[in-house]
Amino acid sequence: MKIMNSQEIIKCYAANERDFQHLNLTQISLKGVDFSGADFSYANLTSANLSEANLSCAKLIWTDLNRADLQKANLHFANLLNVSLLWANLNEADLSKANLTGARLNYAKLQSVCLREANLTEINLERACLTQADLTGANLFKANLKGTDFAAAKLDDANLSQSNWEGAILCNALLRRVNLEEAQLQETILSKTDLSGANLIEADLTNTDLTGATLYQVALELGILINADLRNADLTKASLFKANLEGAMLQGANLLETDLRHANLKDSDLHGVEFINCRVKGALFTDAVGLTPQQKQWLRSNGALNLKIEES
Repeated sequence: MKIMNSQEIIKCYAANERDFQHLNLTQISLKGVDFSGADFSYANLTSANLSEANLSCAKLIWTDLNRADLQKANLHFANLLNVSLLWANLNEADLSKANLTGARLNYAKLQSVCLREANLTEINLERACLTQADLTGANLFKANLKGTDFAAAKLDDANLSQSNWEGAILCNALLRRVNLEEAQLQETILSKTDLSGANLIEADLTNTDLTGATLYQVALELGILINADLRNADLTKASLFKANLEGAMLQGANLLETDLRHANLKDSDLHGVEFINCRVKGALFTDAVGLTPQQKQWLRSNGALNLKIEES
């Protein structure tokens, strides 16, 4: 790899040179420099200082940016296909509409980053920090998000189908109208998260914390919510058709007009729950606790199954 220093590369760019592929630029300092439209594909920029740099529309395909400083950098519309950004600092960077397909950002810092409408297909963000990040409309199809911190992040209208969120933190996040079909959300923290209108069909939320979450009109058909914590969650008009809620905690949850047909509520805790205008035909309440005698009578008369009603 050819080695260049910061003065040389800035001079080349000023002379309208844009091809900087395969260069060795390890630990180079280019803070605040304008490299919009430049091609750094296959270059080694390990530990480089690119904070506040303008890399909009730049090409960084297969570029090594491990431990690089990209704080407040402009990467709008940049092509970062298969880039490596392990342990990199991208706090407050602009990556809107950027292509990060197949990128590796394990342990990266992305606090308050802008990833609006970015392509993050099959990205690896395991253990990264994206608190207060904006991913509105982003595509995270098949993304690896294990243990990632998305607290207070915005993900409205994002495509999150078949993504893996196991152990991730999403408390107080906005996930309105997101597509989480077939997503893996085991042991994820979703407390006080707004999932209104989300598609969670066949999603796995085993042992997930959904306390105080807003699940208004969510589609949870065939969802797995075994031992999920749904205390004080709002499930108004949600569809839980054939969902598995075995052992779920639903104390104080709002089930107004919720579809529970053929759902499995075995061993669930339903203290303080009302079933106003719920659809419960075929729902299983085996060994469920917290139901009043009047509720049991109503549930049975509306087609619910396996309700123990003590004879007077």
